[in-house]
Amino acid sequence: MTYWDDSLELTKRETQMAKGIAILAMVILHLFCRLGDLPYTPWLYIGNTPLVYYFGQFGGICVPIYCFCSGYAHYLLREREGKRYFRRILPKALSFLCNYWIVLLLFSVVGLVLGNEVMPISWKTFLGNVFLYGMSYNGAWWFVLTYLLLLVLSPLTATVIKKIPSTITFFSSGVVYFILYLFQHKISITFPHPIGNWLWTQFLLLGTTQFSYAVGMIFRKERLISRMREIVEEKNRKNIRLVARLIVASVPLLMFLLSSLIPSAILTPITGIGTIVCFWLMKKPRAVAAALYYFGHHSTNVWLVHMFFYTALFDQLVFKMKYPLPILILMLMICLCASYVIQWLYNPLNKLMNQSGYQKIRA
Repeated sequence: MTYWDDSLELTKRETQMAKGIAILAMVILHLFCRLGDLPYTPWLYIGNTPLVYYFGQFGGICVPIYCFCSGYAHYLLREREGKRYFRRILPKALSFLCNYWIVLLLFSVVGLVLGNEVMPISWKTFLGNVFLYGMSYNGAWWFVLTYLLLLVLSPLTATVIKKIPSTITFFSSGVVYFILYLFQHKISITFPHPIGNWLWTQFLLLGTTQFSYAVGMIFRKERLISRMREIVEEKNRKNIRLVARLIVASVPLLMFLLSSLIPSAILTPITGIGTIVCFWLMKKPRAVAAALYYFGHHSTNVWLVHMFFYTALFDQLVFKMKYPLPILILMLMICLCASYVIQWLYNPLNKLMNQSGYQKIRA
């Protein structure tokens, strides 16, 4: 067995499971990462801080996991498709956009039926959300355009990463991330025209997500998962295998403690990538793997809709359950029901696109 054995690399099912972890982390982040004026009753405290807050804070790993998985998948497709990969970008982007537009239209209709004052508001606001300029309906939608930019740029990104040594790519991407993070959170720059501010914001969002995305590509390029799995599954040297498995089991806990002790979003790529890589190296019960795969299958829809059920459209709905666990369960149940409706609307459209010559491709 060699370090380049693709049989030990990630499968599509494993990346789907990772998305399941990411979407659960995102929901927990948005529900419970708050300290003042709590809309729920915590069960346990550490000092004066609700324990669930730390889980919410750790949920910041969601975006780095999504970006890492996307980078890994896009580099893999670029390897397998070669120059044909350029032709697959458009249908892939259209597939994702159609999913987003269905959610936008569906919940705009719901807003009209409910007489909601926040959605859809006006044709101008609605069209701003349609064309990704004024993403005002849902705070989680900021990543829609960022993901599309990562996708459109992926052929160029993969080509550059293939040609440049991975260590240089890693450190240069990390430096860019650090600098743009400072501009995003510490150094304020404004432009006289709204379009200038919008372009600057999109640049910062792209710049602070590209690091996790590039690391995902590096992992595929260097076959790092297979290398790690060979160490963890070492048969000839049991001591090495034991130590490796102990490290794999300990790192996620250390990442959780790190995020709790140093509450800074600048560390989320480290905690996110470290956690998900160790998850891939662990032995997982079938029930856990099946549950995460299920949530991963619905992750895009849950991402796009979950904030509606506790913000303006259905203000504080899920918080009526009062306690964190019932709140989380209700949120997931509602989101999954919404996801089935969205898929019921999306599947015929996707089939029509296939018949028109497009291929259904999922990240």
